[in-house]
Amino acid sequence: RPQRRVGRRARGRDARGMDARALLILAAKVRVALLAWGIVQDSFFEVPYTDVDYDVFTDAARFMADGRSPYERDTYRYSPLLAGALIPNVLVHPLWGKCLFASGDLLAGWLIKGILERRGCEEKACATAMAVWLFNPFTVTVSTRGSCESLVSIMMLTVLHGLLRNRVAFAAAVYGVATHLRIYPVIYALPTMAFLGGGVPKSPPPRRDPSPLRLAVLRALSRDRVVFATVSAGVFFAIGGACYVAYGDEFLHEAFLYHLGRSDPRHNFSPSFYGTYLDPRVSERSGRFGDDVGGTASRVAGKLAHVAPQILVVASIGVKYASDLPLCFFAQTLGFVAFNSVSTAQYFVWYFCLAPLAFPEWRRFARFEIVHSKTSWFPHLRALALWQLAQVLWLAVAYLLEFRGVAVFLELWVASVAFLGANACFLVDVLNRRRAVEKQP
Repeated sequence: RPQRRVGRRARGRDARGMDARALLILAAKVRVALLAWGIVQDSFFEVPYTDVDYDVFTDAARFMADGRSPYERDTYRYSPLLAGALIPNVLVHPLWGKCLFASGDLLAGWLIKGILERRGCEEKACATAMAVWLFNPFTVTVSTRGSCESLVSIMMLTVLHGLLRNRVAFAAAVYGVATHLRIYPVIYALPTMAFLGGGVPKSPPPRRDPSPLRLAVLRALSRDRVVFATVSAGVFFAIGGACYVAYGDEFLHEAFLYHLGRSDPRHNFSPSFYGTYLDPRVSERSGRFGDDVGGTASRVAGKLAHVAPQILVVASIGVKYASDLPLCFFAQTLGFVAFNSVSTAQYFVWYFCLAPLAFPEWRRFARFEIVHSKTSWFPHLRALALWQLAQVLWLAVAYLLEFRGVAVFLELWVASVAFLGANACFLVDVLNRRRAVEKQP
């Protein structure tokens, strides 16, 4: 009888595993179909399916394959690692990069499942969370069109996966690579260090009680914190140093400084686009962060006033919710993108892959406790519907500007403000639902 019981448990695990594998297989088939459709649309339709950035990546990879700098390609403002990873676009097949990005989507789904299992969610809830990511129409099209934005998000899921399993050095190394590829993951440093600071390093007991200052120092320099900071910084500076030796100031400006000083009057969900449009000098200085270092005091004060709300939102969330790291990462990313001076549709992927981890109701999903509790999905759906309606409004006004040539800049600014408000409501709703679930018995 005990052997039969064990066998049934094993078969149950296999059956549950098949659910996850079936989702991954179906998601792979959807992406293969879209890749095939992309070839057809690029060949026969006026509007191509492939993202224009994908052509930029391929051109930069071609320069690297010829032994030249990827920055010889205009508008390539990424790490040389990305162009190097896409050299098979030139040597093997142009679809290599798209297949790489689409495979990353599948890896992200598997990581979401692993993180939720670690947090005590049941198999049905994990499968549903996987489906939320794998079959999100936006993320599916972004990766198959050739956008690389999901790569860093996948790395941050890997960091979470490692931290929750106490693999601090591995998580730190991945975090260093992610921060090199995109500078924005630096916002996760504060909650990560707070999450790892769970106690005083083991040492022989002192002859007398340590002073408060000594105790604070010991807690600040816990083993996990030191390992994470040392490894992540070492990886970041090692890769950055190698790229700087190879490509010099051009790498430093295009991969980092450009993004710190960037402003964009077009294709930008942020309300700050209107100020850029009204002041042409801002557009001329876009990306020239280094030129502003020695600028006037008023210009520096203006920059600080502009980023102050973003810093306040990101830092306060990082301090308050560090104990729940997946939720904290999602909330920080949503706040960062919403309040950033440049917010494009591709940036939404940064928090879409973290969204399935942000809902505490997953733990009750499999037992259907959520249906009759105060933590139902309806408030989430209401906030999500508001977010979607605000996006549709913005897209409708932007269509008149971009494709019809109607001067609706003021109306577009109003739509941008409405979209910012919808993002803020969604963020507040997620944090409020988390507190409500904590109060449940």
